[in-house]
Amino acid sequence: ALRRATGRDAEVLFLRLMIRHHEGGVLMANALLSRSSRQDVVALARSIDRSQAGEIQTMAGMLTERGAQPLPSLLR
Repeated sequence: ALRRATGRDAEVLFLRLMIRHHEGGVLMANALLSRSSRQDVVALARSIDRSQAGEIQTMAGMLTERGAQPLPSLLR
């Protein structure tokens, strides 16, 4: 669908898919936090959680600018 989309439709679809992709990263990072006690791994998972959450917010704002909304969140 993304290959066929153009203009605003392509941007909206891309942003929605990237938000979903980043939500998967947040879910994986959080799953690891409850399973690992290695400080280097925990630090990386926390960093991924923070950075992906920030990028999700940025992309959600970009969708709003285009008059669109994200897909229902996987994080709730």
